[in-house]
Amino acid sequence: MSPFLFLRQQSCRIAMLLFISVPLAGVWDAHAQKKDNSQEQIVDLSELTLDETLLLPDVPAKQSAYVTSYMKREAKALQKMGYKVETTRKGEVVIATIPASSLFAPNDTALLPSASEQLQPFLPYFRSHGKFKVILAMHSDDTGSNDYLYGLTEKRIIALYDYFDQHAAQTDMLQGYPMADSDPLKDSPNTNREGRAANRRLEIFIVPGPMLILDAKNKKL
Repeated sequence: MSPFLFLRQQSCRIAMLLFISVPLAGVWDAHAQKKDNSQEQIVDLSELTLDETLLLPDVPAKQSAYVTSYMKREAKALQKMGYKVETTRKGEVVIATIPASSLFAPNDTALLPSASEQLQPFLPYFRSHGKFKVILAMHSDDTGSNDYLYGLTEKRIIALYDYFDQHAAQTDMLQGYPMADSDPLKDSPNTNREGRAANRRLEIFIVPGPMLILDAKNKKL
């Protein structure tokens, strides 16, 4: 599934990307086996799957413990707010899940008026440029054609981006993936009402960005 990288543009609200520039001060690029602190690595996000983009930027071994400890605190804070929270990449990446029913009416692509209550706690992750990368993965159940489900999750991703674009300080490290029904939960098959409801979800991935890794290197976390 190809990603969207959303950019602040007046003429184009959404673009199949393009490029981001990742500072490599102690950060390894997943597709480059050499580390060059004097240059920036240009990464074509349009060629990366969700799993691949979750690997970027890589946290060097010397900073891993500091970053993991920091991200675990973020996970606990979100969990206390009532979100279903998991971690991946050995604790470096936080995943918060919001039921689609808390954000959208059935088969609709406009955010509910109450959706802001669910999304507002994530605005702090956009305050500092380069500190976090935020990835939105919108999922559906399998009720409908592939084209319909992809279109539904794509339009919902756009609605979510519009919310963050209007309320966040900056959204240049925001990415979105319309997943349709491609990744059902293992413990929630689409064979009954409860399983389908669980699969209709938004996953918000909070990934440590280059500046957070640099803070870890300088022991500022």
